[in-house]
Amino acid sequence: MALRTRTRRLSLDLIQKAVSDISSEMGISKYMDLRVPSQSTIISNDVRRVECECCGLFEDCTRAYIRQVRARFCGRWVCGLCSEAVREESQRIGTARHIIWEEALHAHMQICQRFNKFIRVNPAMSLAGSMTQILKKSSKRREALSNEGSNKKSGSN
Repeated sequence: MALRTRTRRLSLDLIQKAVSDISSEMGISKYMDLRVPSQSTIISNDVRRVECECCGLFEDCTRAYIRQVRARFCGRWVCGLCSEAVREESQRIGTARHIIWEEALHAHMQICQRFNKFIRVNPAMSLAGSMTQILKKSSKRREALSNEGSNKKSGSN
């Protein structure tokens, strides 16, 4: 273990020296931070695996980021995809700021729960149901158009 750490440290030193040489030639060394991160920085960037409370997706995130997301979404962990969906839903709803986020989050969580309960379990049945809805809508549209056409013909006589 100690040999591995020394080798890693040696390779980091070589990389830093090469970067330092190149940056001094280019005159950009004042813009670069070439220090090795301290142990406290490494600890604060501790990565944890968290599960989205909406869709069940897992993400690897730092503790600080997890705290930020939970503070924004009423104490719940929400992945990036779901947070975008909640943001769009909140813009669609549009009232008081805190209430919007809660309502939008609740609406999105219900959609995800329905999806996980029915569509994921039986995608073929879901597809059949969707096709049935599409056919019903198109037949209603055709009926409405034919009724309008017949009303115009009977009205012109």
